Amino acid sequence: MLDHHWETAFGDLNIGLRLDDGTLTWSASREGVVLTSPAPIRLTGADGEDLLTGLSFVSTGERAVHEDYELIVGKRVGGHRVEHRERTVRFRISAGELSVVLRAAADGVALRLVLHGLRGRNIRGGDVHLRLPAAARTWPLTYTPWYETIRFSSSLDVLEPGDYGFPFLAQIDSGLHVLATEADLDGRYGGALARYTGAGELAFTLAEDVTLLADEVASPWRVLIAGDLATIVSSHLVEDLAPAAAEPAPGWARPGRAAWSWWSDFFSGAHLDKQMRMLDYAAARGWEYVLVDCGWDPAWMPDLVSAASTRGIGVFVWVAWDRLGTDEQRRQLAEWASWGVAGIKVDFMESEAQSRYRWYDSVIAECRRVGLMINFHGSVIPRGWARTHPHVMSYEAVRGAEYYVFYGEPLTAEHNTILPYTRNVVGSADYTPVTFSAKGRQTTEAHELALAVVLESGLLHFADEIGEYQARPIAQAAIERIPAHWDETRLLGGRPGEYAVLARRSGDDWFIGAVAAGRSVDTDIDLAGLGVGPGHRITLIEDDADGGLTESRHPGGVGRLLLRLRPNGGALCVAARGEPTARRRDRPAVRVDSPLLFARPGTDARIRAEVTGGGEVHLEVPPDWPSPRLIRREPGADGTEVSWSVPVPESFSPSRLAVLAVHAGRPRAAERSVIAHVRVAHPFGPGETALERVRPTRSSNGFGPVEVDRSNGGGDPGDGRPMHVAGHHFEHGLGVCAPASITYAVGGTAHTFVAGVGIDDETPESAPATCRVLADGRVVAEVTVTPGEPVRPLEADITGARLLELVVEQAGAGEVTPHIDWIAPRVQA
Repeated sequence: MLDHHWETAFGDLNIGLRLDDGTLTWSASREGVVLTSPAPIRLTGADGEDLLTGLSFVSTGERAVHEDYELIVGKRVGGHRVEHRERTVRFRISAGELSVVLRAAADGVALRLVLHGLRGRNIRGGDVHLRLPAAARTWPLTYTPWYETIRFSSSLDVLEPGDYGFPFLAQIDSGLHVLATEADLDGRYGGALARYTGAGELAFTLAEDVTLLADEVASPWRVLIAGDLATIVSSHLVEDLAPAAAEPAPGWARPGRAAWSWWSDFFSGAHLDKQMRMLDYAAARGWEYVLVDCGWDPAWMPDLVSAASTRGIGVFVWVAWDRLGTDEQRRQLAEWASWGVAGIKVDFMESEAQSRYRWYDSVIAECRRVGLMINFHGSVIPRGWARTHPHVMSYEAVRGAEYYVFYGEPLTAEHNTILPYTRNVVGSADYTPVTFSAKGRQTTEAHELALAVVLESGLLHFADEIGEYQARPIAQAAIERIPAHWDETRLLGGRPGEYAVLARRSGDDWFIGAVAAGRSVDTDIDLAGLGVGPGHRITLIEDDADGGLTESRHPGGVGRLLLRLRPNGGALCVAARGEPTARRRDRPAVRVDSPLLFARPGTDARIRAEVTGGGEVHLEVPPDWPSPRLIRREPGADGTEVSWSVPVPESFSPSRLAVLAVHAGRPRAAERSVIAHVRVAHPFGPGETALERVRPTRSSNGFGPVEVDRSNGGGDPGDGRPMHVAGHHFEHGLGVCAPASITYAVGGTAHTFVAGVGIDDETPESAPATCRVLADGRVVAEVTVTPGEPVRPLEADITGARLLELVVEQAGAGEVTPHIDWIAPRVQA
């Protein structure tokens, strides 16, 4: 058969394709140095069928690719220009047709397969292979679909055959490296891993079978970023190959720093007071966000959002992916957005399956529609979504600081010094750095501090207990300065597994982070080459001899600065023009006349608010409510008085509690509006209402969230067991831990409350507990329960009460806090 060869090139980079005796191979080189020697391209059906049989050439064409796009998150935000050369070669195959698309760029090459006429076929296994020097140095991680194994140093001649995760870095010769990864992946295909078979050969291999759902389906780009380490670290080839965003980046999507309590206090997400403490700290530092992890309660989340809004701070909320698994479940995203929530942290996807990517597509689209940013945890690596979906701020897909506390496994300094050259090249990595108090920590304090600059994340979570930062004034002053928005990134020196020195610019300020692994390292940085001059003030933070931090000041015109990195140590250099901008700014104020209203379906709820210091005023209603009607807007005693009439939908029931948000400012704008909330409740009745099916107006619990139809359990949501008291099982009720309080808006229509109460068998050695029922703040029933005794019945007259509160307190001394079950709590009206 005829031997056909096609290629395309950009500068000194070349990518070629060859058809020889029915076999497809590809190769790539840079300045004559082979990046991958001729390696096969294969395509296999799920039944083992070779889908490339009968290959025959049809046509070819070449074009220049010119594109412009903007990034709002990543190593270099702002405008980007794509200049590529592309060649498409089309073949006929037995089952349809195949196009192989070749791309060459200044910083690498890529290819993808486009399948025509194979709708309904299943694809399995590897497609594009790589052939690297058999003794090439590499820095892999063992594959898992959540990419959280540790990175290590090896060479291909000793690397065990098996599955490894992308991006996969290999050293071709003394100055040339390649980083293999994927780009442009969505629910039309599935994710791949790097399957190493030995002798320098690996293949892009599907983690799970893919079904072709259209007449024309393109695989993700198989990407080789190529060059010296500085070229690889600064590359945007993954974003360059991704599709353009359907719409310009929204103003409400912006990177920032976040206070986050989970790392130091697992179950703090269930407690409003702890989140208010984080809010206060974030406001004092000038940070942009608070992220509330698992256990948060819709009963109090609007209060946190409102308090945060007065300081210009946004709130992210955690949710497990399977709580957003259906269209019905995803409707709650619109509800959270209507409260003023800024974004979501979605967790535990842990899959490369095509079906999971279709889920990603749905969640990303719905969050864009309702105005929520996204931080993906337990996730796949970035494949260019920073360009395609600019409201996606960050991803985990990295072994980060949670491994200190959640798994008790220290992070190696070697791992940290590999990440800038691998995982962080392809997109934001939510490592959650700066954990001084980590048990078993192998790194120095300056190393920990420097990670906030060495590793980039569109949401920069400072993970340690805030008291640890307050005890280190040098570190606290530094984390006030470090931003999450970078205009430029440069690698100044290093080698994977040994050390890394990165410089990142934000405006006129440069932040230089350096981390070392194993041995000490001396390296000097060329400040003048960065444009640092007499107008800058330079602060250098290093490790001192006693294991703490030391700070020195240097003139801006110093030119060069020596960094002396201790073993497993680090350094942070800040070259800033002037002092930080003032964090205080005038904010509007919003006051609503009635934070709680009662209304029945088919009636109108009347909302009145007074706004001072604001411009635009807007009322946001739940997504399934009709639009509000503005009644009047006129000057008031201290500002502007605004009132609305809101039709209450027929679907509104006693189990629902609607939260309406009055915004001073434009909702979901770059400058966050100030928000006050009005809760609208349906009066109870007629008949009996089960409280475990009703959303409370207020809720607090001694340990973790209030559980529904389960015991309190541990501190995580849903971790209780079926309720048992004195050996008897109960199906319905509320599980709490003393002290606890749950408030319901009953609306003055009910007359009787009934329930059983008892201490759950999961705390048999606990102290006794007193359980009280309050009607409009007045105690109307009370009983004290002890471990092991049967459920005590409790009945109360609540005639005319608007609010019903269930309170539990520990009664007497005891080391074990009682877990109490409210068994089948019912209100009769």
